[in-house]
Amino acid sequence: MARLMAVATVVAAMAFAGAASAADKLVLQLSGPAQFEFAGYYAALWQGFYRDAGLDVEIKPGAGIGQSAVDPVRELTEGRAQFGIGAADLVVRIAQGLPLLLLAPIFQESGAMVYYRADADFASPGALARARLGRLPASNILDIELATALHAEGVDPAKLKSVSLAPGHAAAALTDRSVDAAPGSAWELPWLARESGVALKSFNPADYRVEFYGDTLFTLSRLARIEPQTVRSFRAASLKGWDYALQHQEEIAARLVAELPHPAGIADPAGFARYQSGLARRLARYPEVTLGHSNPDRWDRIERSLIGVGALLRTTESGDFIYDPDAEARSRTDRRAFIILGATLLVGLAVTLWLGVRWRRRPVAASRSVGAEPVAATARDNLNTQLFSLERAIRQRVPRRIAFRLSLLPELWDCRAEPPTVRALVLDLVAAAAADLRENGELIVGTRNFAFDAVAVVDTPGAQLGEYVRLTVRDNGPGLAAEALDRIFDPITTKRPSAAVAAQAMRAFGGFARVESAEGIGTAVHLYFPRTAPPAEGVVAARNPAEAAE
Repeated sequence: MARLMAVATVVAAMAFAGAASAADKLVLQLSGPAQFEFAGYYAALWQGFYRDAGLDVEIKPGAGIGQSAVDPVRELTEGRAQFGIGAADLVVRIAQGLPLLLLAPIFQESGAMVYYRADADFASPGALARARLGRLPASNILDIELATALHAEGVDPAKLKSVSLAPGHAAAALTDRSVDAAPGSAWELPWLARESGVALKSFNPADYRVEFYGDTLFTLSRLARIEPQTVRSFRAASLKGWDYALQHQEEIAARLVAELPHPAGIADPAGFARYQSGLARRLARYPEVTLGHSNPDRWDRIERSLIGVGALLRTTESGDFIYDPDAEARSRTDRRAFIILGATLLVGLAVTLWLGVRWRRRPVAASRSVGAEPVAATARDNLNTQLFSLERAIRQRVPRRIAFRLSLLPELWDCRAEPPTVRALVLDLVAAAAADLRENGELIVGTRNFAFDAVAVVDTPGAQLGEYVRLTVRDNGPGLAAEALDRIFDPITTKRPSAAVAAQAMRAFGGFARVESAEGIGTAVHLYFPRTAPPAEGVVAARNPAEAAE
């Protein structure tokens, strides 16, 4: 109740706060000190990208090591800033009722790691059962990320030998051996340990559950409603600044050291800036991933991870808190399409009425001479073409530790497969498969031609007579038990909701879905799309799925 009252008080205060406009000074509140972790915003300021967008921007650093923390969310809700930098725990604040809008994750990886001394061996969540484990406050995002990895591996936190640590003290605790392992940020902890002459090893919690996003630019939903152009311009200028900073790392690193206060506790600021510049490029996955890319499905999986460890009590619809920079343009396009569709329907109605009049006036003899049956046009789509266009989006959903490849039949038949539906089904199936995979996992998306005659239908449970194009999402994960496989298409009890959704969608296409799985071997989800054109000369369809198995 106290938390709800606090949230209500904040929201009420915000209702009386005036919205910033492009003519006012905009304040960006960082979550940490002035360092390369935030270089893109300083680059946008120094290169004039904010000024060129008509924005007057002030950047306020956050707290450094040993300093009192500054909460960017509170700075925004109390009106002292209009934009802030946060981490994946922003979704916790949103679920508590704060109207935050996530504009752009700058880093596709959070940089959260679990560190231990190089002369020890605590290389997995399970191994931490033997360690004195440093734990940060439960609300700290680093501790939350550790907790989600422990939960994913079935490690009971209550049975661990935990040692309470204050934020920023993990490096010192590892150095003096008061803990054996502790969660920490790759932005500072390895450098601090190196300056102390301590060699560390680490493992990534994301290897055991969904990868959390790192630093994310956010604002208040109200500002985006009242000043949409300001928000759009600020986001675009910030991303332009990050693009510049990651292309000119030495220049920006040198200027950070020369013009801004050095981070507390850092003996070699220039070396530290160079270290962070390389880390920034890696965590952003630059240039392979578009700066600011945000995947709603991934945010949903992050929410589920947070619920699993009790950091979150309820979920929020991701579309409500993820900024869509193309929404306005798409709305204009939709309105234009609606107008065009309306005009087309009116013209079509007029033509139909005219043809009806002509039909009633036709000679009787002429009517008897017309005997051709109308032939309905059939939409034809090529799944290979669609999958080629999806390859980048698929790779963005597959962690780098997992091997991924396409296995596409060159002479694939055309089939009934609407691109938007195929995209949604494939990306959901890929995300579900990737979530089950561990180190050395492999994921394959492939296509084949299939013809099911009476014999093949009997040999293939769930199959239907006809000719189909098969799309398969295959993984070598832990596989499903027989009981789970029997319930795979039950939307309530299924272990893979994406497969149950796909089965329903395939019925709408006139096709069907099948799932093959074995414990310790992996799972394959097959989608069968009805063929819409005769096969090219020389193309032979497999009549038994085993003939074309990967």
